[in-house]
Amino acid sequence: MLASFAPDVAACAAEEDPVAAGIMRAAAREAAMAAEAVCPSAQGAEVALTGGLFRTGAPLLEPLRAELGRRLPHARVVAAEGGPLDGALLVAARLAEDTLRLPPDDALLSVS
Repeated sequence: MLASFAPDVAACAAEEDPVAAGIMRAAAREAAMAAEAVCPSAQGAEVALTGGLFRTGAPLLEPLRAELGRRLPHARVVAAEGGPLDGALLVAARLAEDTLRLPPDDALLSVS
């Protein structure tokens, strides 16, 4: 429900509304913190952005890329290989097959 307001806030931010721009920067900070929490710490790590929220464009993506650069300088942003549902289905299938393998890193979810 709350995400349904994102396009309107992004449009206001694009029109240089300082309150809307602040909301988008805060959202970018939260998204970057979430990525930081699960991103492997090794050089060459990759972060893919997927989901409808990222279609809001520059008002979110510009501060997000800047925030990711500060928080995850060792990682690069790559194109997603699918959408959120694709990822969820892949994880579910691999869990069902007992073939889910995660890179060894204390920050990542581990399934045992």
